[in-house]
Amino acid sequence: MKRLLSAIMALTLLGGTAATAAPFHHGPFVPAPAYVHFVPRPHVWIRGETFLVPSRHYVVFNDWHGHHLRRPPIGFRWVRYGNDLLLVSRNGFILDVRYGRF
Repeated sequence: MKRLLSAIMALTLLGGTAATAAPFHHGPFVPAPAYVHFVPRPHVWIRGETFLVPSRHYVVFNDWHGHHLRRPPIGFRWVRYGNDLLLVSRNGFILDVRYGRF
């Protein structure tokens, strides 16, 4: 009985790997169209605009003194988004913009 169960288990395992090794293709091979990488134009931020970007896309910039930026007022912080630095309030109001600092 043990031999029979061992043989069934071996055939099951070998049959499963053989089925996945040779996938079935429908008809002749047709190459996929070439992938075109689309790069959107960078956004030009202006004062008074609302900065509504998910937090995973920007970095809070704390070294404002080392880069000769003014101290952020209470409730504001410097945010690095791409190559730009933005002085943003907690609700997203942009007070100041420094383009291409990095």
